[in-house]
Amino acid sequence: MRPAVATLCLSLAALLAASLAGCSDSGEPESAPSAPTARPTPPVLNGVRPGAEKKSRLDGTWTAGSGSRRVALFLYRGAAALNSPGFCTGTVDAKGRIKLSCANGSRDRLDGRAALRSGRLVVTWTGGPEDVLHRRAG
Repeated sequence: MRPAVATLCLSLAALLAASLAGCSDSGEPESAPSAPTARPTPPVLNGVRPGAEKKSRLDGTWTAGSGSRRVALFLYRGAAALNSPGFCTGTVDAKGRIKLSCANGSRDRLDGRAALRSGRLVVTWTGGPEDVLHRRAG
């Protein structure tokens, strides 16, 4: 996987984790930590820790189609991102179950099941299309 794609997926996982963790503003200034802190553990979402799971055969950049029919799906260590059509982020578990949330409110590709078949990634979306994607080289 290209470093840029891995960085994108990790960034998406961190963004997703931060958006789901919520925030509060008590109005009090934050104090500096007195001792170095360990790197925070990503939260568990849909039973996985996006970006922190073991490497999977599904990990990679997967594409199909062109123009308005283009589909681009990124899977990396439990994190999932769809950037065409629309922009969606979420998770993929060890069994290939994908759960996404889409910024534009799209509902076509929210819950899916991914499986490798003859070197292709076939994603069957609940109530939506079936995508047959090819791993993008690089």
